[in-house]
Amino acid sequence: MENRTFGECLAEAIGTFIFVLIGIGSVAILVVTETAMSYWELAIVWGLSVTLGIYIAGFVSGAHLNPAVTISLAVWKKFPAKKVVPYIAAQLIGAFLAAAVAFALFHSVIGDFEAANNITRGAATGAATAGIFATSAGAGISMINAFFVEFVITMILMLVIYAVTDASNGGAPSSGIPALAIGLTVAVCGLAFGTLTGFAMNPARDLGPRLFTLVAGWGTTALGENMYGLIVPIFGPVLGAITAGFIYLKLLVPYFPKVEIEN
Repeated sequence: MENRTFGECLAEAIGTFIFVLIGIGSVAILVVTETAMSYWELAIVWGLSVTLGIYIAGFVSGAHLNPAVTISLAVWKKFPAKKVVPYIAAQLIGAFLAAAVAFALFHSVIGDFEAANNITRGAATGAATAGIFATSAGAGISMINAFFVEFVITMILMLVIYAVTDASNGGAPSSGIPALAIGLTVAVCGLAFGTLTGFAMNPARDLGPRLFTLVAGWGTTALGENMYGLIVPIFGPVLGAITAGFIYLKLLVPYFPKVEIEN
């Protein structure tokens, strides 16, 4: 059992690493290089990177890749409580390492961008490049507003996860399509609401890279104004995912059509 849990956590770390690395890379391309990339393309990259992570880790661990998903499943679907902390730790480690590798790959380009734009990592201006790794509220968006955005879009994501992975749901897709549906949900939520908060939708995706930037020269700038990074992209998604479980299992599932078996 211990070996099984270790393997599941390893899969969670690898799956999270893959999707966060690709996602951060797309943001770095957009921010610090002259490559033409639209916001639409950025959102699609993030969504499809999640799909890839699910394909990689799904058969071993179920590919939660997100503490909000793990917690929601523990609350509503009897995911073993003893696995919650190890899964979340693995997801955070995967995201942290993804940020470290992305930084290694883009180190010189980021440095040149900072020098050209008079950006100092440890100062307020450092937020410009810290934003490559973690999310923040858009202009004019209060923390309360941002919290509600993260709550809502993660609720939508988790509703889709419940729907497409539920064997009793006659409308659920099969043959690997659920992973694509989940990734596309991330993408469309990013397109619809992403400029408001950066569509974290996942505490590990945000906190892991944020912790990396905290120790990699950005200092407390990495935590965001008013400790934004320790509040909004963590608790908003968790509460949204838990609420999704209630909506799906208590308000929708009881009204599934009953299948009658003919004799």
